[in-house]
Amino acid sequence: MSTPSSAGWYENPDNPEELRYFDGILWTTNTTPLRKRPHQGPVVVPPTSGPQQRPAGWGPQPHQQTGHPEPKSAWPVQSGLPGQPVLASYGLRVVAYIIDLLIVGALSLVFGGWLLWKAVEPALDGFDSAMAAGDVEAMTAAISETRLGYLAAFLGVQLMLFLGYQVFCLMRWAATPGKLAVGISVRRLDRPGPLDADTAFRRAGFQAAVQALGNVPYLSLLGTILVVTDLVWPLADDKNQALHDKVAKTIVIKGKVQR
Repeated sequence: MSTPSSAGWYENPDNPEELRYFDGILWTTNTTPLRKRPHQGPVVVPPTSGPQQRPAGWGPQPHQQTGHPEPKSAWPVQSGLPGQPVLASYGLRVVAYIIDLLIVGALSLVFGGWLLWKAVEPALDGFDSAMAAGDVEAMTAAISETRLGYLAAFLGVQLMLFLGYQVFCLMRWAATPGKLAVGISVRRLDRPGPLDADTAFRRAGFQAAVQALGNVPYLSLLGTILVVTDLVWPLADDKNQALHDKVAKTIVIKGKVQR
């Protein structure tokens, strides 16, 4: 026991059952029995007719009928969604997007490759001649010889293929081949299951519209900004939704959507 800093009665270092007086310098011979508080029995809490509610933030609340604590949900709280699904990560969505982009690009070349060739044929001929002559101005002039009508037709075919590809796959499997490859799928915000036609059209239609806007003269900058914003929006969204998800009220989740 440490030496007290001032005079007074303290617990006797030689006998914990009594008090001993310390004069400020030395322990004296004056002692007195230590008085203890009477023993107190356990506090009896009167029973109540129903389960007690804990204050908010004090852990799980008792169930209204069983009285047992409600188990904490294993799903992320930030989702706040019916069924509390596990949201797909942004990385998986990017990989799926690239796969789908390659598939749609291949389909566009199959069904619209002739239109693209007719659009760039005169430009390629002039460009080759300009390169052989080393004429930079002629190269620029050759590019301007692109047949815009054929090019517009090719872009139209590409957009129609994209729209049909997205709508068919979302209604059939709730996922495109790219999403199936990485193990993610799309569902409505308010209920599980494959998408209905209206939701699938709104989701894919928004993407097709902003892509088409990027091909329109004088509006291409706005379209490009919308496309980029749509792609990066999930990074700052609490439900990892892109703009086209918000328009269609959908989310992208891990695993397959239950039918």
